[in-house]
Amino acid sequence: MNLFILPAWYPQNEKDVTACFFREQAQALSKRGHLVTVIHIKPLSFTKIFRAKWHSKRIWQDGEIRTVFHQVIVPIPGKFNRLQNWYLLRLYYYIIKKQIKADEKNGMSKPDILHGHVSHSCAYYGLHAARKLDLPYVVTEHYSGLLLGTASKEDYARVRETILLSDAFLFVGSNFQTQICKKFGIQKQTYVVPNMLTVADFSFDKKEKTEAFTFLSACHLTENKSIDKVISAFHEAFPNDSSKKLVIAGDGALRGKLEQFVRQLGETERITFFGRYGREQVNDIFGKADCFVLTSQVETFGIVYLEAMACGLPCIGTKGQGAEDIITEENGIKISYGNQQELVAAMRFMAEHREKYNREKIHQDCDQRFSEESVCRQIEEIYQQVLDCHSHHSNV
Repeated sequence: MNLFILPAWYPQNEKDVTACFFREQAQALSKRGHLVTVIHIKPLSFTKIFRAKWHSKRIWQDGEIRTVFHQVIVPIPGKFNRLQNWYLLRLYYYIIKKQIKADEKNGMSKPDILHGHVSHSCAYYGLHAARKLDLPYVVTEHYSGLLLGTASKEDYARVRETILLSDAFLFVGSNFQTQICKKFGIQKQTYVVPNMLTVADFSFDKKEKTEAFTFLSACHLTENKSIDKVISAFHEAFPNDSSKKLVIAGDGALRGKLEQFVRQLGETERITFFGRYGREQVNDIFGKADCFVLTSQVETFGIVYLEAMACGLPCIGTKGQGAEDIITEENGIKISYGNQQELVAAMRFMAEHREKYNREKIHQDCDQRFSEESVCRQIEEIYQQVLDCHSHHSNV
């Protein structure tokens, strides 16, 4: 198939881990023989008029993927929401239409599928372009702000319209799907397709059992991730036990506040901060741990759970969030958000029953459920359904 993919965010090079799951999905589809073009449109505020070009375009070949990056200043302030929305609708249509025409001049066919990601922004604008161009349109929703309540009324209106008018709408988690469809009263069929992971890139060690036990938490240090609750639970679960450690990997606005909290608890010897890390460091950081713990308030999916499982780690996560589709009895424990006693009990259980969790089986299960092949097969089946339905309507 000839696929045009519209991500809301996209890495600008191989070392850029920003929304790397968009790139990894595009690469995986390309490996399976599809012709993939990523069109990333980045609107800039009018305030950037003296610091950036009005419109810049860059094209590069990322393996077999053609990547087209447009950076465009939007000449309408955000307070004029409707006018700005009108402008962005026209902008996306213009860019996509122009790319298709340029391809046709070079002997290429129109895309079979247009696939947008994040429906309150990029995917919404892509939807209207797809309808004007008579292209089958698939959308995947990732945005946790829809559950956190940080989205605006306009955002929610766009999401609802995109769900109703797209040819197929995908969520990355079943709880995410349930909550959003209930909120909007959606009756049409939607799908759950998880993010993927190249599990073969991760390794695990068959660690010898020792008294020492290390918990790892890795994330962007924000309020939603609730790392302060993990710190408090660890402090309560293992008072003055030097054989228990907690490593916090990642960076963010709350790092200073969290470090101060650890000092106040007198835990600087047992609780350490690794800081920002790259994908190439994951095997080393995760490989030294015995259990991964992240109890976010809201998590639409949680790719970091997969990274932990790919390294053979059992996980502790939050019920009713992205972890619901990932963590099972065989690979971890789910606790209620904000329930410190449940978290304390789960951490103690992990430390006392490490033999219950087989690192090799956890790695293999992750590969079976979330590998490129498994997830791509689900996406391809949906693509084919959409194409068949679109072809049927075109012939009627």
